Amino acid sequence: MPLRRVILAHCPNRPRRREAPKKFNFKSAEIESEKTSGGEGTSSSAKKIKATSADVIINFTHCYRITEFISVFTAISDISVCKTCKRKQTFGETGSRGLGFKIAVTCACGTVLINSGPFVNNSFEINRRIVFVMRLLGVARKGINIFCGMMDLGCELSVRANDGIIQHIHTAVRKMYNDTCHKAVEEEKQYNEKKEQPVTNLKVSGDGSWKKRGFSSLYGVTTLIGYNTGKVIDLLVKSSYCQTCTFYKNDKKNPEYLEHKEDGLCTINHSGSLGKMEVDAVVEMFLRSEELHGARYSNYIGDGDAKTFKAIFDIEPYGHEFKTKKNECIGHVEKRMGSRLRNVKKSAKLGGKDSVIEMRKAIMATFHHLSSTNEKPQHDDCPPGADSWCKWRVAQALGQEFDHPPPLHEDVRKHIRPIYEDLSRDDLLERFLGGHTQNANESFNAIVWRLAPKHLNGGLKIVEIAAFLAVGIFNEGFSFVLQTMQQLTITIGQQSKRFAENEDKRRIKQQERRSLHCTKEARASRKEEKAAELQLFEEEEDLFYGPRIAD
Repeated sequence: MPLRRVILAHCPNRPRRREAPKKFNFKSAEIESEKTSGGEGTSSSAKKIKATSADVIINFTHCYRITEFISVFTAISDISVCKTCKRKQTFGETGSRGLGFKIAVTCACGTVLINSGPFVNNSFEINRRIVFVMRLLGVARKGINIFCGMMDLGCELSVRANDGIIQHIHTAVRKMYNDTCHKAVEEEKQYNEKKEQPVTNLKVSGDGSWKKRGFSSLYGVTTLIGYNTGKVIDLLVKSSYCQTCTFYKNDKKNPEYLEHKEDGLCTINHSGSLGKMEVDAVVEMFLRSEELHGARYSNYIGDGDAKTFKAIFDIEPYGHEFKTKKNECIGHVEKRMGSRLRNVKKSAKLGGKDSVIEMRKAIMATFHHLSSTNEKPQHDDCPPGADSWCKWRVAQALGQEFDHPPPLHEDVRKHIRPIYEDLSRDDLLERFLGGHTQNANESFNAIVWRLAPKHLNGGLKIVEIAAFLAVGIFNEGFSFVLQTMQQLTITIGQQSKRFAENEDKRRIKQQERRSLHCTKEARASRKEEKAAELQLFEEEEDLFYGPRIAD
């Protein structure tokens, strides 16, 4: 046994400290609720979490503490004697397995072994717990061993032990994922029933995301999110890589490789280009919707970046008589407008007062509004009234004179007019009725890659665990994590319960604050100020970075 040893000590009977009640600002909460949703609701995160009840068993006598083994048990040895032989007891360690071990209590009567913590399926619970918790942090076995090694916490976690625990986690979290998706679909159906719409016809938004940036990723995650609940109702992870198949690519007659293929252990479920992953995944989820959820997807909200809807339209997952309608994400059209304006500025060498920032602001106004002069005002489409964003309309309502600022230069108008005309076609604008967005999909993707960081390697099973956990956290909050821990037979103590509750409260509070109108305006203002500052730097400074700039 090493001279000094730090261990995780299991404390089954630690006395609990009374906590002073925390004050809650009800007035502030009421004002916040009224501003966000007219006083009758809250943010989407709050609605999701409040609708979820976690039925988990809490063991209030369970907790872990970091203890320096030698110092603590030497002190205990100096003051304790065996009640049978009345001799001094000594304490040692044996049977180390990962972070778990047995405490050997020796005296004249013999040696008694005490487990350092609970046992789960013939292994220490602490090993299963740390692998699961580290997956919430996006840390793999190597990271666990670095942490434990530098903290003097037990011995190294073996590959075999880690793989076995990962398999248990994958099985448990998949089951929990299936349950939460089923509940989300039922909620979508209830919304349709309240609105007197066809119960089984669901409106969904779809989006794909990849494990690595660029077009070199081996794994992609595609999700469908219900429009009414904002919850994930289906998910598919696509993989174009299998480690075993790659290892035996030059020896495909090897018995181990043949057994691997026969047992269906190959992790490749996609062939083709990376961009086709999203298309294939969405089509597959559409085809299985009736069997899996007893529902059909009547509307699909996409971003237009992939030929997903065309594939859905061509394959006709629900037959000739039932056609899925397409809705477009308004955020992506705004992004395309900005991109095309920036490209025009670069190719046509537009400059002067018509900067990129001013052009970006012009997206929210009409082309004719910015082309107006005192001699030729063109404000027919501007909203009337004293509260209009159009200053000419405001002056008109107040009976005042208005002097137009200099209009857009003729060269600028000539180049940007085709962009306005192209992005204001009737067939395109019809897709945006209802103001649909893919913000929920983007938020979900961020959770996935926080649990499985893009810069770290990970196989299909790791990506699936991250995706399934992300669905649960996104749909139900950290109560889903507690339920998964219970499914894994991990004891849930009061610290875990308190953290999960506080994390959900923090998430609600943060989203409520972000949904306030004044907060949105402040974020937009800071973003515009930063963009303007960077633009000013680029115009005033020489070029400091570029290809062969040092030559």
